[in-house]
Amino acid sequence: MTWGIVGMGALFVVAAAYWRLVEQEQVSRGADAFRFRCYRVWFPLIIGVAALGRLPRALNASFPVVVVSDVLSFAPVVIVVGLGSVAAARKPGSGARTTTAPDRAGTAENSGEPK
Repeated sequence: MTWGIVGMGALFVVAAAYWRLVEQEQVSRGADAFRFRCYRVWFPLIIGVAALGRLPRALNASFPVVVVSDVLSFAPVVIVVGLGSVAAARKPGSGARTTTAPDRAGTAENSGEPK
């Protein structure tokens, strides 16, 4: 089971490198660079690095090494949750509205005058 997780982690890292090369090639051909914000790259890379943190356990390393790798493999999860919450907070339309609709009280429609 542990070797399967390590193998999937390696595949995720390779997939992230592949998508990075594909995005660079598309941008060099004239695609909009803003469209590619590396979301396809970072998510598999972070998941792959977290999964590769199981490698010392698979190699029967000593307990302190396993504990350090478990802590370091949990760090990408914290990073993803933190960055996701920041991105959600910055997204337009999320949270409370800071602007109000224009007041139509002074217009001819609501002033009581005939049109």
